[in-house]
Amino acid sequence: MNSRPYLQFYKAILPFVAAFALISAGFLGIVWGVVFFNTLALAFGFFGFHSFYKEQWYTYQNLGLTKWQLLRSSFVINLIISIPVTLFILISIIIGDFSLT
Repeated sequence: MNSRPYLQFYKAILPFVAAFALISAGFLGIVWGVVFFNTLALAFGFFGFHSFYKEQWYTYQNLGLTKWQLLRSSFVINLIISIPVTLFILISIIIGDFSLT
């Protein structure tokens, strides 16, 4: 299986996903920003790709990839990215302040 089309699609939706996650983190806090990064921001990125790069769907369709496969692979990549961030947030909540002095 060639992973390049999946990564190319993820790079195309990443600006939409990151913008939505950062805005939600700014208004609702870092924990909700990570939650939205994994769930709602991905749908926003999918909608942004559909709005701005609509003609590129045919490229992925010609490669034999469905929208569902692209969405699923993007969700897995989001989980891989957010696991270290989530662990850091949980550790900081449990332990407390990470100051060195």
